[in-house]
Formats: sequence, structure tokens, C-alpha cells
Amino acid sequence: MLKEKHANPTERGQVTIPKSIREKLGITNKTKLKIYTDNNKIIIEPVPLLDLLLKDIEDEAKTKGYTREELTHEIEVVREKLMKELYE
Repeated sequence: MLKEKHANPTERGQVTIPKSIREKLGITNKTKLKIYTDNNKIIIEPVPLLDLLLKDIEDEAKTKGYTREELTHEIEVVREKLMKELYE
């Protein structure tokens, strides 16, 4: 467990994540972060690349008018193909 750190927000509400925490979590300037509250806590956590990819797919599917069933089917087809390529 890392030692507790303190930070003061800037006038614009910006806070620097301490280097030791960034290094432990692999956070770089290209890492997407999810920020939300849980009661009186502010939670900041890295967004997994797979989540970002799925969000992009979902947005594109909505734009192109895919139904949920069509999207689910397409994802299953791609997943099966990927599993065969990786593990067979």
C-alpha cells in the first residue's frame, strides 16, 4: 500500500496525481480516467482500453442504426473468430 498523499486543487479544480501513484497504476498523459463520486469520496480510476473500444463500437453502432440484437450478434462473431485465432 502506498503512503497517503495530500494535494490542493488549483483555482480551476485541477489536482496532480502523485508520481508514485501514477507509476503504480501505469497512468500516463494518454490514459483515460473515469471520475465519479461515491458518497463523500472522489474516485479516479483508469479506464481499461477494452472499455474504450467497446464504447467506440457502441457509438458507431448507434450512428449506423444497428439494433442491440444485431450488435450483440456481430460482437459474438468477432469474439469467436478472435478466440479461434488466439487459442487454436
